[in-house]
Amino acid sequence: MKVETTINQEHINMSNTKSHFIHSLRLSWLPLLALILFLALFKTSVAATKGYKISVKLTNSKDTCLYLAHYYGNKQYLDDTAYLSKKGVFEFNGTENLPEGMYIIAGQSKSRYLDIFLTAPQQLELSCDPADVVKSIKIKGSDENSIFYEYVKFLAGKQTEIEPLNQWKQSHKEKNDSTAIIQARIDKIDKEAKDYIRNFYISNPGLLAAKFVKANNEPDILPFITKPDGKVDSSNIFQVYKKHYFDHLSFEDARILYTPVFTNKIDYYLDKLSVPVLDSLENEIDRLIKLSSVNPETQKYLAWYLTLKYESSEIMGHDALFVYIIRKYMEPGEVEWLYPSVKETIIKRVKAIEPLLLGKIAPNLVMLDTTNYPQALQSVTAKYTLLFFWESTCGHCQKEMPKVLEFYKEFNAISRLEIFAVSGDTSLVKWKEYIKKNKLPWINVNGHMSLSGDYHDIYDIHSTPVMYLLDENKKIITKRLLIDQLSDFLRKREDALKKKAKTD
Repeated sequence: MKVETTINQEHINMSNTKSHFIHSLRLSWLPLLALILFLALFKTSVAATKGYKISVKLTNSKDTCLYLAHYYGNKQYLDDTAYLSKKGVFEFNGTENLPEGMYIIAGQSKSRYLDIFLTAPQQLELSCDPADVVKSIKIKGSDENSIFYEYVKFLAGKQTEIEPLNQWKQSHKEKNDSTAIIQARIDKIDKEAKDYIRNFYISNPGLLAAKFVKANNEPDILPFITKPDGKVDSSNIFQVYKKHYFDHLSFEDARILYTPVFTNKIDYYLDKLSVPVLDSLENEIDRLIKLSSVNPETQKYLAWYLTLKYESSEIMGHDALFVYIIRKYMEPGEVEWLYPSVKETIIKRVKAIEPLLLGKIAPNLVMLDTTNYPQALQSVTAKYTLLFFWESTCGHCQKEMPKVLEFYKEFNAISRLEIFAVSGDTSLVKWKEYIKKNKLPWINVNGHMSLSGDYHDIYDIHSTPVMYLLDENKKIITKRLLIDQLSDFLRKREDALKKKAKTD
C-alpha cells in the first residue's frame, strides 16, 4: 500500500486529439472524464428557478450540434442538444435548473470535449479548442469552473515539468549523484502538486469541484500510523487505510452523486479492499449504509446502487447480498425506496431467488420419468446431485450434453454423483427419442409432467441449460455453472475433503 504519490502519466494524460484527462480513481491528481456511456434518455429536474443557459463556442470544430449530459452514479444521461447558430455559438437552455453536478459537453460524434460543474447560477459562457481544451478554455459566469480549470492548468504544468525527469530516471537505473539530483527535483515538484491539491479543497470547501477533487485523492493516513518516536508503523497500514478510506468523500452532500467519483469509490472499497465472503461483505454494506445516513438522498441512492450491483453480479452467491439489502433495509423502511413504484416487483424478485441461495435446501421436485413413474428430487440417494434443466431442441444444451455425459462418467464412479435431469420438452416422443439416442443414463423427468408445480417459477428458470449442484443433504453448493466450471469445482472440493480427512 503506497502512502506517498509521485507525478506520473496516470495522474494526468494529455490527449493529442481531444485534450482529455484520463480519470484515475487511485493515486490521482486530476480525476476527470470517464468514458461516456452515451444517450440513455433520462430527464431530471429540480424546482424551477432561473433555469439554465450555457453558451459554447468552439474553434477548429466541424460540429453542427453538441450534447449536454450529466453523471448520476456510474451512468450518464442526456439532458439537452444544442445546434450551431449563425453566430457560431451553441446554446443549451431551459426554464428549470438542472441538478447540480458534473456535466459532459460532447460533440456530435459522441466524443467528449470537456466536463463542467453546474451549480448556481447556471448561466455561463465558455469557449475552447476541442483539440486543446485545457490551454484554450475561457469561462464567463461561473467562478467554480474558472477556479477548477485553473487547478487543471496548474497540474498540467507540473506534469510537463516532471515528465522528462521521470523519463530520464527510467533510462538511468544506476544510483549516483545525478539520479539523486533528479529524484530530488521529482520530489519537489510532487510536493508542490500535492500541496496545491490540498490547498485547493481546503480553500474552497463549498465548491462541488473541490469536493470532487478531494474525494478522488487519497486520505492522509500518516498521522494514524506514525509512532510517538516518529517512525511509521507499517504493520497496520492496510487496516488504517481501509478505516479512513472514505474520509475525503462527502456523503452529506448529495451533489457528489452527480459525479463519477461516488460509485467508483464504493466499488473499489467493496471489490478490492473487502474480504469477498458474504459475512464480511454484509458488514461492509452495513458500514456504508450507516455512513450515508447523513443524507437521505445519498442513502437511498447507495442502497439502490448496491441492490443492482449484487443482483446482477457475475460472482456466484452474491445474489444473497441483494436479498440482504432488501430484507434488512428496504422492505422494513429502514432506507426509503429510490423508486417506490418498483417496490412490489423487487420484493417479488427477492421471494423468487431467496429459496435458491447457496446453502439453502433445494426445493423438492416431483415429476414423471420416461415410464410415467414419479421421481422426487429429495429421494435421490447420492453424495452429489446435479439438478440439470435442459431441452432437446436447445442448441446450447446439445453442445453441453457430451460434456455432461463425461462429467457423469467421471464423478458417478468416484464421488457418487447422480443427475436429476428436468426436460422442458413439450413433445414427449422427441424427448424420449433424444434420451434413447444419446443414451442418457441418469434420472430423466419431464418438467411438464409435474406433481410439484411449475419448475420455471420454483427454480427461476428463464433459459437452458441451467445446473444446480447439491450435496448429500440436498443443500445448494453451486448454481448456474456449466460443466467445465463444475468439473473444476468438484475436483477441488473432493481434494479439500480428502486433505481434511487426513488431518482430522
